[in-house]
Amino acid sequence: MGRNQEDQGILQDWLSDWNLFVDKLRQYFGLSDPVGEVANMLDNLHMKPGDKISTYNVDFMRYTSQLGWRNSVLCYHYYQGLPNRIQDPISTWEQGKPTSFQDMYALAMTIDHCYWERDHEHHHARQVEKEALESHSQK
Repeated sequence: MGRNQEDQGILQDWLSDWNLFVDKLRQYFGLSDPVGEVANMLDNLHMKPGDKISTYNVDFMRYTSQLGWRNSVLCYHYYQGLPNRIQDPISTWEQGKPTSFQDMYALAMTIDHCYWERDHEHHHARQVEKEALESHSQK
C-alpha cells in the first residue's frame, strides 16, 4: 500500500466517523486539560472596578458551566472575584456571609444595584449643584 493510499484511508476515516474527527481535532488543536484551563481562567476572573455585575456574572457562569463544581466552591470563587465595594458589605452582612452560591449571587446583585443607583444619585446631585452655581454666577 502506497503512502497516498494510507493518507487517503485516514482522511476517509475522518470523513465517515465524526467522533474520530473530533478526537483528532482535540488531539492536535485542543487544550491538553480543558477543565484545568477553565478552572485557571475562573481563578483569574475578577470584576473590573467600573463594570456592573452582569458582565462578571456572564463570564462566571460561562466558566462554571463547564466545571460541575459544588455549591460551596462556586460561592467561594464567586466572592473572590468581586471588588471590595461588593465584598465589604457582604462580609459585614447582618445575617452573615452567604454560604450558598444562589444567596451569594442574589446579595451581590442587590449590592451592585444599590451602588449604581447611589452613583447615579451622586452624579445627579453634582449636576444640579453645578447648574445652580452657574445660574447664580450669571446673576
